[in-house]
Amino acid sequence: MLVPFIGYALGRRLIGYVECGSERLTDLLNRTESVVLREAYVETFDDETVVNLGDGEVERSILYAVETSGGRGEGTRRIQTVRHRLQVQIGPYSALGLLHATPGQMPLPFLTANGPMIPLSDATLGFATRGALTLRDVGTLIVNRDLIDWVRASDDEASAFPGVRVVTDSA
Repeated sequence: MLVPFIGYALGRRLIGYVECGSERLTDLLNRTESVVLREAYVETFDDETVVNLGDGEVERSILYAVETSGGRGEGTRRIQTVRHRLQVQIGPYSALGLLHATPGQMPLPFLTANGPMIPLSDATLGFATRGALTLRDVGTLIVNRDLIDWVRASDDEASAFPGVRVVTDSA
């Protein structure tokens, strides 16, 4: 199944489709080091130039975040979760959304258990285009944990981010 894909890299976004089969895009991104974009193009933020790429491979390591509206994956793999509000800064992008964790589990340690790409639902992504702030509300935003600069968290949750600056409400 082809799912829509908008990947945010430094100063640009890559737009196209990704073949996911029956798995979720998050699972595909966590399983592979790169993805093949179909019918892709690149839009730069400085001058909004659009370049057609056709089909091409994109390394996961350059993606700060990925916006998708694809399916939820196999129903048999879904589990009950509790939603937690999460704010992160990922390079030039700010994201705010809901992190899903299993009941009774602290949400931020959950981030280290499932691979570098973390889905946030009901998210807002903020970034600059041509010197102006752009905000995009998206159903699902997948953020790259390996590129997070800081995360807003409680003191108890801060230990889930070794080496990452944690901003608390008390700071």
